Amino acid sequence: MPQELTYDHVLTLAPDPGTAQRAKSVAHAQRWLTLEGNGRAIWGSLGNPDDPYRTAVDFEGMGFRCSCPVRRLPCKHGIGLLLLFTKANHVFQLQEQPPDWLADWLKKRSEKSVKPSNDAPPSRSPEAEAALAEQRQQNREKRMTQMAAGLAELESWLLDLFRQGLATLEGQASGYFNDLAARMVDAKLGTLARRIRQLPALMAEADWHEKILAEIGDIYLLLRAFQRLDTLPEPLQDDLLSLAGVNLKKETLLAQTGIPDNWLVAGQTFEEEDANLLARRVWLLGEKTGETALLLDFSWGGAGFESNFKLGTVLRAELVFYPSAYPQRALLKQFELSNEPFSLRNGYPSLAAFADAYANALGENPWLGRFSVFFEAIVPVFHQKGFLLVDCNKKQLPIEVPEAAGWRLVALSCGRPIGVFGTWDGGAFTPLSVVVDGLFQPL
Repeated sequence: MPQELTYDHVLTLAPDPGTAQRAKSVAHAQRWLTLEGNGRAIWGSLGNPDDPYRTAVDFEGMGFRCSCPVRRLPCKHGIGLLLLFTKANHVFQLQEQPPDWLADWLKKRSEKSVKPSNDAPPSRSPEAEAALAEQRQQNREKRMTQMAAGLAELESWLLDLFRQGLATLEGQASGYFNDLAARMVDAKLGTLARRIRQLPALMAEADWHEKILAEIGDIYLLLRAFQRLDTLPEPLQDDLLSLAGVNLKKETLLAQTGIPDNWLVAGQTFEEEDANLLARRVWLLGEKTGETALLLDFSWGGAGFESNFKLGTVLRAELVFYPSAYPQRALLKQFELSNEPFSLRNGYPSLAAFADAYANALGENPWLGRFSVFFEAIVPVFHQKGFLLVDCNKKQLPIEVPEAAGWRLVALSCGRPIGVFGTWDGGAFTPLSVVVDGLFQPL
C-alpha cells in the first residue's frame, strides 16, 4: 500500500462527500463476507451470500472495481474496503493468486500501463505501405458514402417536419424516434443518433416547442455543414468528423509534441450517454498557458475508468489537444502529481467579458457544446426562486445547481466576490468549484 494512503486521504478519493460518508458505514469487517489481498491488490465480497457484490482495489495506479449497480466509481464499497484496510489490514487474508474475476481485470490494467517500447517498429515494404494506405482510403470513402446516405435521409425527415409543423411530433411513441436513430447508427452517424433519441425527453417539458425547434435547428446546421465538408476550413472539418465519431487514433495524437504546464483539476462531471455508456468530463486549467483542457473518457457497462482525478490536485503534465477550430479536448501524454502552489489566473472579470469570449469561441466552432468558464470575482446570491451570479456591474447570470450546492455556494461567498469555475452549454451555467481567499474548494 502506498505510504501516503491514510484513512483521511482515502476519503478524499471519493467522487463526492456523500459517497465518502456512506463509505464509512461499509468500513467494518463484520459487513464483509470475504476479505483478501496480496501485494498488488485487495478484494472482498459483501451483501447477499448467493449473489454478493465483489469489490477490489488495485494499488498500482489506484484503480477501483465493483459489481454493484452504481456507475460512478469509486463507489462506497471501494472506498469502504480501502478505509477498512488502512485501519485493520490484519483482517485481510493473504492470497497469492487473485480470483478469476479479478485476475482478468488486473491483467488488462497492467497491459494498459505498459509504456510502448522506444524501439522502432519493423519497417514495411513500400508495396505493403501502399496497400495499407489504399485500404485506409477505401475504408474512409466507404464510411463517407454511408454518412452521405444517412444525411440525405435525415434531411428529408427534417424538411417534412418543417413543412408539416412540430405538432405532428405530439403523441409519437419513442419507437418513432428510435427507428430513425437506429438508421443513423447504421450510417455511422452516432452523434446525430444520440441527439434524435433525446428528442422525446425534450417534448416532456412545458416549453418543448422552443427546445425542439432549437435542437432540430442545430441538427440541421450540422447536417448542412457535413454536406459541404470539403469546402470548410480544415480545423472545422476535424470538428465535424469528431462529432460523427471519426477521431484520430490516440497513438497518432500522442506522437505529437504536447503543451507542458501545471494543470489544476478544476471540475469533473459524470453523465449517462446511453444505457450502458457513462461519460466523464475532467476540466483542467493551465497555470502558465492559461489554457483550458477537457479530458473526455467513457466507461462501458460500469467497468470504471483507467485513472481517477481528485478535484483540486495539480498535475505536472504534457497535454496534446485534438485538432479543432476551438481546441478544448485533450489527452494526457505524461503526468505526475505536483505539490507546488498553483496560481489561478486568466479568469473573466465580468459577465460581459465572458459573453464576448463565448461569442468568439462560437464563431470559431458553432458546435462547441460545453464552454469552460472561470469568473475571477463574482457574487452568488439567491433571488426569489433561483440562484444567480452577480458581477461587479450588477449583471446577473442564472445558474443550474442542486439546492444544497447552491446554498453552499452562497455560504462560501458570504456576500463577497469569490472565484467560480464551471461550464456553460449555451443556455445554463453549471458551477463545479470555487476559489475563496485563494483556496480551491470543490462544490
